[in-house]
Amino acid sequence: MKLKKFVAVLLAGVITTTAFIGCGAKTEEEVTEKEGKKLKVGVALLYKGDEWLAAISDEYERQAAELGYEINVQDGNQDNEKQTQQIENFITQQYDVIIASAADAQGIIPAIQKAEEAGIPVVSTDTPIEYSYVSTCVAWDNYETGVKLGEYAKKYIEENYADKEKVNLVMINAPSYPHLVKRDEGFLSIINTIDKVEIIATQDANGSREVSANIINNNIAKGIDMVYGVVDNHAWGAVTALEEAGAEECAVLSCGGYGDEPFTALSENHKYYKALIVVPPVDVVRDSLAAAVKAVNGEELEDITNTSFGLADSSNVKDYMD
Repeated sequence: MKLKKFVAVLLAGVITTTAFIGCGAKTEEEVTEKEGKKLKVGVALLYKGDEWLAAISDEYERQAAELGYEINVQDGNQDNEKQTQQIENFITQQYDVIIASAADAQGIIPAIQKAEEAGIPVVSTDTPIEYSYVSTCVAWDNYETGVKLGEYAKKYIEENYADKEKVNLVMINAPSYPHLVKRDEGFLSIINTIDKVEIIATQDANGSREVSANIINNNIAKGIDMVYGVVDNHAWGAVTALEEAGAEECAVLSCGGYGDEPFTALSENHKYYKALIVVPPVDVVRDSLAAAVKAVNGEELEDITNTSFGLADSSNVKDYMD
């Protein structure tokens, strides 16, 4: 698919402008050219079938080529056993560093332990892997994404529901995922300051559009003014149900989305779908590769390396599109 142009700046100089200073620190040449060989980066990606992750895969290929790295991006297909095998293959093939977005943050630890035994640094992305050998997790502040979406919701309510005495909100969440719970908490930190908002339902859809649609259908008779989806499938399940019911007015907000479907909807000022949080693939990959080089170089990294995110609506979505 076509990559979204989040940043116009060329990234070829990102690593070369980083200073590696300190006793025993390696130069950039030593890091990227080991005995005449390019730096070898193995990526165990969660799932290429997702549009955002597919864009990340493409971005790894593009940025690695610009930086002169050899990269191998493998599709884990949301399968821990498959990802374990991929990491073991990277170890056997003597890759210099491994980047993993894990399907199972606990289940992948035995494979990480093998990388540790082989002396191959590991960087995680998106979901933290609770194992001390992992150099850092390149992610975004999920709590703050919720706060940002909550601030949008508050402004939307002030501008569009000023005459309503009560605004009915449905929250569609996924409480089995700790990082998604953080999004909920951030959103609620703002929503709970708005007296007129009443949360009429909070239910788990676990990423399913069908379940999300059913949640809306089961509550639509109460009158729904706003829907919060912790992930984009939740938001689009809600949109489907609202469209089928012919709802007059309802704002659907997504706390994590990407791709042609949401971007097109926002650019066309969709009747229901109003805003989403976007994490630019270009930034995730840039920060992941920079962290990988630092890990190879033996530098200390923070447990979490925060990457950027933004909020897209009809006023600015073109910034995230071709």
